[in-house]
Amino acid sequence: MLAIHGGTPVRGPRPWPVWPQYDARTETELLAALRSSRWSVSWYSPRGEKSRERLFAEAFARYHDAAYGVSVDHGSGALVIALEALGIGPGDEVIVPAMTWVAPATAVLRVGALPVLVDVDPDTGCLTAEHLRAAVSTRTKAVIVVHLACTTADLDALVAATRSAGLALIEDCSQSHGARWAGRTVGTFGDIGVFSLGAAKSLAAGEAGAAITDDPDLYQRMLMLRADSRGYTPEAPGVGEYELVEHGTVMGANYCMSELTAAVLLEQLTRLDDQHTLRETRAKELEAALPDIPGLAPIPVPAPVDRRAIYEYGIRFTPGTFGTATVDQVAAALTAELGTRIYPPRVPLHRSVLLRPHTKPRFAHWWTQAADRAAGRPFTGADHYREHTLLMHHSVLLGDRADVEDILTALDKVRTHAATLETKGKP
Repeated sequence: MLAIHGGTPVRGPRPWPVWPQYDARTETELLAALRSSRWSVSWYSPRGEKSRERLFAEAFARYHDAAYGVSVDHGSGALVIALEALGIGPGDEVIVPAMTWVAPATAVLRVGALPVLVDVDPDTGCLTAEHLRAAVSTRTKAVIVVHLACTTADLDALVAATRSAGLALIEDCSQSHGARWAGRTVGTFGDIGVFSLGAAKSLAAGEAGAAITDDPDLYQRMLMLRADSRGYTPEAPGVGEYELVEHGTVMGANYCMSELTAAVLLEQLTRLDDQHTLRETRAKELEAALPDIPGLAPIPVPAPVDRRAIYEYGIRFTPGTFGTATVDQVAAALTAELGTRIYPPRVPLHRSVLLRPHTKPRFAHWWTQAADRAAGRPFTGADHYREHTLLMHHSVLLGDRADVEDILTALDKVRTHAATLETKGKP
């Protein structure tokens, strides 16, 4: 009997790894920021030092082999300043994959442009060059590509497609911190790479974000766009001096990162590579055994990816693998067996309750145009991905081999149970 029906679960009381992870080192860094008398980059420097949020931006850029980094308050803020730095505004269209969090679409709306939702690959959930090219119009100015869950979009094809069409490319790497494509870090293939550093992410700090670029002009614009038209002093500020200079070259808003948040991120960044290695070890163990369970397969990873960054580990199943059970029912059964949340992808944006621009007068006009633009366009890839994919948080992969065995046992138990019911003709 399945645990969800009162049977004995596959996994007993043994706990899963806890997320986020921290220790005395994290506490030391956080307390140092707390006691520094400088909780914001906007405040003067008591000791004549660079702010922690500036130090984090520099360290984050180095980690990704990028020339420049910008710290912001959220991944949503990073998207907005990226679009504004590229000059995207009213009358422009930006291609956004249908399978993503709501922020890429709403960020486009916030700069006055029109998000054009397009379909994705049914196996990876990522934007493809084919879908991109089909959606380009004379008004298209940029593309936001999202590297999703535990894989990356085909960067070679997407870069070629955007370059041939003369489009700016923003890489949303919120789920792929540190992933590499043919030895080069994702986020550096487009004009700008943007990241969310929220509590669930593989580099986590509660609420935070960042942007990276190799373009010095885009860097300076993003600095001002996120700090009310202010940029940094050329070097560290003097004792008692402010680090932000009122340049006013472009009007900005306040998306600055707290010094307390930056302190946590600087410490967490030192852990990221070891965590990536452990997750990859567990993922390979899963992938070696998944083919033994009929109907199951991992989300495919393109061959050029030589370092994977896993935010949500994904397992695909062919239609009928779990009988007539829906993906939500399968996920609930697996959650009961394992004592940790297994879940389907979010509903694609073309039918998400989170994307409701018509509820705000300033967006309603543009969204009417978007609806007309998308009328009759199929989203079969996004719908298939949502209905035939199971996800688990990356923290599940921070344990040992026994955790992998529990996951595999639970998958086979639920599949076998569904097959038995199907044979008996029961729902």
